[in-house]
Amino acid sequence: MTDREMKPADREMKPAAEDTFYVDLVQGGVPGRFSGYLVAAPRPALIESGSARDVEIWLDALDRMGVPRSDVAYVVVTHVHLDHGGGAGVLLKELPSARLVVHRAGARHMVDPTRLVQGSRAVFGQRLERLFGLPEPAPEARVDAVDDGDSIDLGGGHRLRFLEGRGHARHQHMILDEGTGMLFPGDELGVRYLPACRPGRDYVLPSTVPNQFDPEAMLASVDRVRALRPEGVLFSHFGRLESPLDVLLDRIAGQVHAFVGLLDGGEAPLPAGEVRRRLERHVRSDLQAYELEWTPELAASLDMDVEVCAMGLADYHARRVGTSG
Repeated sequence: MTDREMKPADREMKPAAEDTFYVDLVQGGVPGRFSGYLVAAPRPALIESGSARDVEIWLDALDRMGVPRSDVAYVVVTHVHLDHGGGAGVLLKELPSARLVVHRAGARHMVDPTRLVQGSRAVFGQRLERLFGLPEPAPEARVDAVDDGDSIDLGGGHRLRFLEGRGHARHQHMILDEGTGMLFPGDELGVRYLPACRPGRDYVLPSTVPNQFDPEAMLASVDRVRALRPEGVLFSHFGRLESPLDVLLDRIAGQVHAFVGLLDGGEAPLPAGEVRRRLERHVRSDLQAYELEWTPELAASLDMDVEVCAMGLADYHARRVGTSG
């Protein structure tokens, strides 16, 4: 399904929590892949711009929701990877009052996305435009760089607090809405694979994409969220957590250890192809433990992530070997 083939109802926002709605951005043409969120406070905020190719769906969803584009006060991105923040510059052109809120370490890449595109091209190659499109620069005067512990007040009891989440990328924040207790973790608590989820039982895997995966930082984020006890978790990939919070956190911690354990057995850097073979075997075995088959639908959802996460694990292993040597 492509953007243009979506039924009108597919572009409508659906409730995710109090005053909080989500829209399926059908990223890369795949439904159930990426959620954008609207916090419908007196100063409305969009959480995650999605990619440059997702902006049309965002704008249509706002129109259907009856939210004037001039009313949107903030576009907030958890981090600047193209699937999460690549549409921010394009969105700002259509949302005249909005400010872009981003981790301080990623702000410069929103103003000048040249290096961001180069890094993404190294991972996705010729698929880049088809999957995400190309970002446009955000005006520097409309970019707010935030640090760990900073917050923005949306009114109506909604205050977004930014929490460092450096395991997936050094330019990532998790975001807590202190009004609802909802946590937007970006990719720090993994990817929720909708085709593998069952009522009350989510299937989640860590996201270890190149080139800043840090397992110790990701485990520290798990501990921080466990102490925080949010009321709910709203994934960018995809939707609201249905499992108990501790089940998710135990799952991510266990899988981080399992992913890193796949790299054992040598002092030399492992080729990405070998890491991918190991990771795919692990995921297939893990699915069997969940009594799930490697169906074409699941393969379509998992294949690219297995490839890209293997690249990130290989990069992490090369860095670790280089440091120890």
